[in-house]
Amino acid sequence: MDVNRSSLGEFTRRLLREEGVELLLPSSIVEIAEPIVGMVSQHIPARLLLPDVNSHPFDYVSLMHKKKEIGRLGGMEPSLEIVWIEGEIKHLIHRIIELAEEFLGAGYPGCRDCLGPSATEPWDESRFR
Repeated sequence: MDVNRSSLGEFTRRLLREEGVELLLPSSIVEIAEPIVGMVSQHIPARLLLPDVNSHPFDYVSLMHKKKEIGRLGGMEPSLEIVWIEGEIKHLIHRIIELAEEFLGAGYPGCRDCLGPSATEPWDESRFR
């Protein structure tokens, strides 16, 4: 099992599944992530709140939902409630975009079974750290 792919998949599922998420990135890579908004708009037209993509002064990417961090790319290791992927954030955000395209193309999140059993099982962050 590719641990990094599993964690990236969970980060992406959270990004696509939750309505009203905010992606906070260093200003140098905000532009890279902006296509996510259009992808969600195109593939989930009933979505009332599209993801927000904004900058923050930190050298990692945070995925926020209802003012709570639910995902992080890079940076210091957060608590186990937060899916965390170590690595170079510019590369990781490109992988998230690729996975978002793949998941949305398969019908996710409307079709959760289309991603296989891993998309419906509870996430166990401690297993992947």
